[in-house]
Formats: sequence, structure tokens, C-alpha cells
Amino acid sequence: MDRPKRDEIFELKIEDIGSEGNGIGRINGEFVVFVPKTVPGDIVKAKIRKTKKNYSEAKLVEITEPSASRVVPECRYFGTCNGCKMQNIEYKTQLKIKKNIVKNSYERIGGFTGIDIPDVIGSANIYYYRNKLEFSFSADRWLTEEDMNNENADRSFALGYHIPGFYEKILDINECCLQSDISNRILNCTREFFKSRNISVYSTKTGTGFLRYLVIRQSAKTNDLMVNLITFEDDRGLIEKYAETLKKEVPEITTLINSISTSKAQVAQFEISNTIFGKGFIEEMIGNYSFKVMPGTFFQTNSGQCDKLFQKVVEFAKFEKNENVLDLYCGCGAISLYISGYVNKVYGVELGIDSVEMAKENAALNNVRNCEFETSDVKDFLQNHIDKSTHKWNTFILDPPRSGIHPKAAEYILAYGPKKIIYVSCSPGTQARDLMLLAPKYEITAIQPVDMFPHTFHIENVVRLDLKS
Repeated sequence: MDRPKRDEIFELKIEDIGSEGNGIGRINGEFVVFVPKTVPGDIVKAKIRKTKKNYSEAKLVEITEPSASRVVPECRYFGTCNGCKMQNIEYKTQLKIKKNIVKNSYERIGGFTGIDIPDVIGSANIYYYRNKLEFSFSADRWLTEEDMNNENADRSFALGYHIPGFYEKILDINECCLQSDISNRILNCTREFFKSRNISVYSTKTGTGFLRYLVIRQSAKTNDLMVNLITFEDDRGLIEKYAETLKKEVPEITTLINSISTSKAQVAQFEISNTIFGKGFIEEMIGNYSFKVMPGTFFQTNSGQCDKLFQKVVEFAKFEKNENVLDLYCGCGAISLYISGYVNKVYGVELGIDSVEMAKENAALNNVRNCEFETSDVKDFLQNHIDKSTHKWNTFILDPPRSGIHPKAAEYILAYGPKKIIYVSCSPGTQARDLMLLAPKYEITAIQPVDMFPHTFHIENVVRLDLKS
């Protein structure tokens, strides 16, 4: 068939959702068209905006017949905020979409066929499930349609989330459905405090300004609640006044941190952290283990699902008491400690010095004595420990960042040849690529997707690999 032309309008049935969140329809059952803001089962009219060799991108013109899977989003910012892109899709359909994301990744990226992907383990809470939220300050507020019609709308101050494609612009929000009502109170109290005093916002263009980020960490299992205000410089007098206001308006807060970031990078990282009140950290529980979470600690943001994820690791591994386990990309030691009671010894490796120190503290906090941790690049560590006469690790656990494992690391794993590998990944695409690298000596014997982030297209996946006979 002829490829569609710009501005042509077609009626399409949306069959699926792509990994970028756009609905997939086909012209005459053949040529693929991606249509944003659609749901599987929708029948829509779409206008072609751009055509490539194998697909077109289109704009939604009209939903002529809505899908039975379509629901009313809980959040009033849905469609403008870049966060919960599937909030207009019923949850059971979301889980089917995520299952397909894993399946497609394995088939198209890894080249695997005939692998049975089980149903995704869903989250008990699909709202208010995060233990961490990060908001950005901006002096360039994104104007909604409602704001456009209000000539008095304030453009100069915002506290909220980034608008995709317009990184300097921030959608000013009053509530988010992802953490708690308490965090919404903190958000609004913070905005009112600084906006009413005309406190400046940091700009990467000028390299000046005070306010940068507001990070809220709230334990799901304890009463700990941390507020971390990240600023460009230290103004202890102003922060003390802010602390007084927070204590009065949100007495549930257990610790306040003021972190200083002088980097031009637009990420919520920092060089210095000052504890204004409280103990300077929160404690979170995963299973029977307590974890000390500092302002900069990486920790799974859905504590309830994290427990299910780690249970699946234990179930897949079928540990024996005499096993020695190598936990690569161990972070703050969460998986290491969780499995410590099932095995003889766990050795964790992580590049981040702060994470390794936190892992050691967490081991001491839980009186766990069979876990050791080392600061090292995983690739370099494996290169130096290929000789099996030095160590005897029966099982490798891999839980790398989204980018996956280094190809050289895969080579060293193949050379070492542990009996079994448990691979936990937040990116099915890079996981499938890495499993293809390990396929010469390993076969997939178990797989289980776990939904850590309802309403998003992110999916965690656990795989067991066994050494081939």
C-alpha cells in the first residue's frame, strides 16, 4: 500500500500500546500508526503528522468509540503531567500491556522464542504507593489551558513536575496521587512559604538563584518522614524559619534536611547535606529487615512491591544453607540482607562508595554477620576474580541500573560460570539484550514480571538462568 501522507485522516482501531505510551493502530491491517492518548480497544480518527519508512505518527482527532478498558483518571493533571501515562486505562489492562512489553522485548531484542511470560504480579495499591517524590522549582511556570484564559496567571513561580520537551518549564501542582495526603500538604506549605517571600529560583542560564528541588521520603512501614530541600547555597536563617513553619503545619515530619547543590546539572543531587532537625534519615522495612535511608540513598520506591520482588528472588533461587552468593550491583545491600538468612554468605559489589557504606550500616543495624560489601566497578571486580580457586560463589545475583551490564562483565560471568544466576531488571529491553550475551552457556528456567509502578510503562522483571549441561 502507499504510505500515508501528512494531514490525511484515518479511522483506526487501537490494538496495543507501544513502550513510549502511544497507541498502535494499523491502516488496512498493515501499516503501523502511533497515536498518543489512546487506549487499546479505542476506535479513533487520527491525522497523520509524520511518516517514516515503516510507520507513521499521528494526532488524535476524535474517539469515535471508546474502549471498554478506558477509565476516568484520578489525577486532574493527567495528560499534561508526564508521569502516570496509563492512568486512563483500567489496571488489569495495564498489567496485560506490561506483560506484552516484556514479551516483545524478549522476542525482538533478545531473539528468544517460545518463552512463556506469566501474568504480571500487580500492586495492591495503585495510588499512594511511592516512598519518594521529587518536585522541581522553576521561575518559568507552564501555563495550562485554564491559565491561558486568565490574564492574571502568575508565570514566575512553580513547584511541581517537568513538562516533556520543555525542561525549564514546570507544571505547578497542588496534589499528586502517588505518595500521600501528607506529602501534598508539605508541597503546598513549601510553595506558599517561599513564594510569599519572593525567594529566587535557580536558573542554569544565569547560574544564580536559591531554590532547586523538594524531595519527600516517607516510610511505608514506620512513621518516618523526611523533607529534603535542595538549594543552590546555604541560608541558615531562612531555612530555620522554613523549619518552624513546617513543624507547625505538618507536625508528622520527623526530619528536615537542607542539601546544597552548586552543579549546573538539572538533577536532584548535592554535595552537602545539613540536618536541620531530626535524625537526618528515615528507616524503611522490607520483610523483617530495617534499612537506613539517607537523603541520597537509592532505594526501591514501592516498598510493598519490593517485598514481593525479593520474595520472588528467594523462590527462584531455591537457596541452600551452604551456598555462597555474589550480589552484583548491590546498592545499599537490600537484596543481600533479605537473602542472608537463607545462605552461608553473601558478598555484595557496588560502584558507589556511599551505597557500600550504607550497606555496611544496614548489615550492622540488622545484626547480619554473613554479608560483606566491596566498592568496585562490577566489570573490574569480575575480571579480577575469574579464577575459581580464589572464591566459590554458587549463585550470582544481578540487579544492574537501567543500562544493564557491560558486555565485558557478561564475558567474565561466562568465564566464571556460576551454577545459577538471578537477574533482576527495571528494563526488559536491556535485560533481553544481556540474556542474549549469556545465552551461549545459560538457559532461562524461570521468569516473573512485577509491577512496581502502576500507571506507568515501567516494569520490573526477575529471571533465573541455569548453566547448561
